[in-house]
Amino acid sequence: MNRTAAQRLSVAALAAVAIFGVAGAPAGAGLGDILNQAREKLGPVLLARDLLVEPDTEVALEASLRTGLRLTGIEGKRIQFLLGDDPLGEVRTNRTGDVALKWKVPAKPGDYVIKIRLNSQDQSGQPIEDTELLVAARKADTPIAVVDLDKTVVASGFAWVLLGEARPMAGANLVLTRLSKTHTVVYLTHRPDFLGTLSRKWLATNGFPSGPVLTSTLGGLAAGSGTYKNARLEAIRQTFKNVGVGIGDKVSDAKVYADNGLQSILILNVDWSDDEAEHYEKLAAELAALPDTVQVVTNWSQVADVLLGRAVFLKRNMEKRLRDVAREVRARGKD
Repeated sequence: MNRTAAQRLSVAALAAVAIFGVAGAPAGAGLGDILNQAREKLGPVLLARDLLVEPDTEVALEASLRTGLRLTGIEGKRIQFLLGDDPLGEVRTNRTGDVALKWKVPAKPGDYVIKIRLNSQDQSGQPIEDTELLVAARKADTPIAVVDLDKTVVASGFAWVLLGEARPMAGANLVLTRLSKTHTVVYLTHRPDFLGTLSRKWLATNGFPSGPVLTSTLGGLAAGSGTYKNARLEAIRQTFKNVGVGIGDKVSDAKVYADNGLQSILILNVDWSDDEAEHYEKLAAELAALPDTVQVVTNWSQVADVLLGRAVFLKRNMEKRLRDVAREVRARGKD
């Protein structure tokens, strides 16, 4: 197994433990086998966190050096930060494996990619690969679009990303690339922060526009997607006053976007072959509780129509469709 595959296997195992537990795994994902294979291959990994900030401000560049299934921090290692070939500084990891380097963001807005690496003299055994973080420096009035990842731009859950099998939702990269001409695209995900590097690589590989990937802590995971994203949005909006669009697949996220004054677009993933009427009725009831401003679509072509003002997809129309299907399913059951 090559280094890249082994690293992906390691991260997959870590995610399985953190999210599903050792015994649990998504159907068909084979994460139980991955855990067994990964036990002898797990090694240290550098993690980093993207930032969305104003230009000409002082920020903390944060990274972590962790290892094993429990993401145990490694203490006392020297972590180097570079902008291009220019060194920004070096910090030793604390007892939890974390480092933070204060840095003055340049006055010019732009994307600043910070390389993070372990001091070569601290390398031993299995080499620890470099990583990166993105500092997206934007003026306070920059138009911003907030976009989810799983079941929104990724056509599956993140387990398939870990396994290298995930595919993008049809048209998502094209629509977001067009949107990035007028907005900064911020990928606000409930994924845990140790999946940030893998998420950035997947987005770049699949032709999505550059933008900060804002991930959750394990505490944020426990709070739930809606609560976590509401807190992150409130923090973003304290500085950035023009957060105008929110796109995601969860009803809870759509409510958060609407409640924060965003143009809320819900990409509804419905299994229309389901033969349980209650499932359609439950989903219709969830939509009914959303603000009327939320637009409900089923694909990225419709997202483009909403963004360009070519069509309106009222949530009440989807509610009606779901209830109609529920009645049809019940009627078939009586035949």
